[in-house]
Amino acid sequence: MYKKINNKNKQNGYEKLKIELLNQKNVNSKLISLISISSIIISSLDIKQVLKSILEQTKILMTCKQSSVLLVDEKKQQLYFEYLAIEEEKEELKDIRLNKGEGIAGFVWEKRQSILVEDACKDRRFSNKADQKLSTKTKSLIASPLIVNGDVIGVMEAINKIDTSSFNDFDLQIFETLANHAASAIYNAKLYEMAITDGMTKLFIHRYFQNRLEEEFKRAERYKRDLSLIMIDLDHFKNFNDKYGHLLGDEVLIQTAEIIRNNCRASDIPSRYGGEEFAIILPETDMEDAITFAERIREKVEKLEIIYQDKIIHYTLSAGVSSYKNNKPEDAINLLGMADIALYVSKEKGRNRVTFFKKNV
Repeated sequence: MYKKINNKNKQNGYEKLKIELLNQKNVNSKLISLISISSIIISSLDIKQVLKSILEQTKILMTCKQSSVLLVDEKKQQLYFEYLAIEEEKEELKDIRLNKGEGIAGFVWEKRQSILVEDACKDRRFSNKADQKLSTKTKSLIASPLIVNGDVIGVMEAINKIDTSSFNDFDLQIFETLANHAASAIYNAKLYEMAITDGMTKLFIHRYFQNRLEEEFKRAERYKRDLSLIMIDLDHFKNFNDKYGHLLGDEVLIQTAEIIRNNCRASDIPSRYGGEEFAIILPETDMEDAITFAERIREKVEKLEIIYQDKIIHYTLSAGVSSYKNNKPEDAINLLGMADIALYVSKEKGRNRVTFFKKNV
């Protein structure tokens, strides 16, 4: 009898040890992933790429269905969805705004502390705005504040645990570390962004444009891929400034830049080239698509209405386009010169038009 009980105790002991080892293996795996995320943050200042990696790792570490980052709009003092692990969902949530104290994210923003919710439907603080947009149902979630220099700049969330019904305290510890990484990534990227972007238009500055043009040209050469460049100049801008003043002139620059920025892909490089001139690098874009892109910008600017002293003000732009495969430039400077010549032709032919560079233009 004693021997039989002893064997049973041994078997139970083995099972407990096995569970402990599996748990330890899981912990080690998660710690390794955290180290990997730290390496990503150190090696990159591309905020979109960094946060994409963090949110992807969050889904793996938290074994959850969704993860997201909401940022604070400092002017409106509201939270908005900026990054989601499932990128397609960002478009659906772009109009959602949360006030301080509203929803779980708003609560975390207000209280400056993490929260673990086992059943969102039973929590009075929960807002179902996102669920209604996505036709989903939030069950369990973790939310942590993103704090930089004592200020809450946003909230990060992990939603719907997959392997169990809800998250646990260990998940919360891991998630808070991830949130700290995300906050550091955003802060570092914003510092870098301030150094390479124009304060007024929020487009890249001339020096950054020149460096990236060299890089993209070499990449096009190496991999035999296309590359296009658009040069843009606002028509009669000096006369516009003289007639309406520099304040309205600045507003025109800002509005133009916003149109350019909103129509660019993540891979495009929109820049303020100088004064009223803009330049856009379009990697892996052929002549036809570049012309279509430039025409879209031109048409949107032409239709734009700016209200000034009870008057509706309109303005136009001219553009020149060049491409690597069609024009066969010797180097990046040559490609830039071709686009500049095409821009000059647009102005000579009456402005408010797009011209593609040809050797006989």
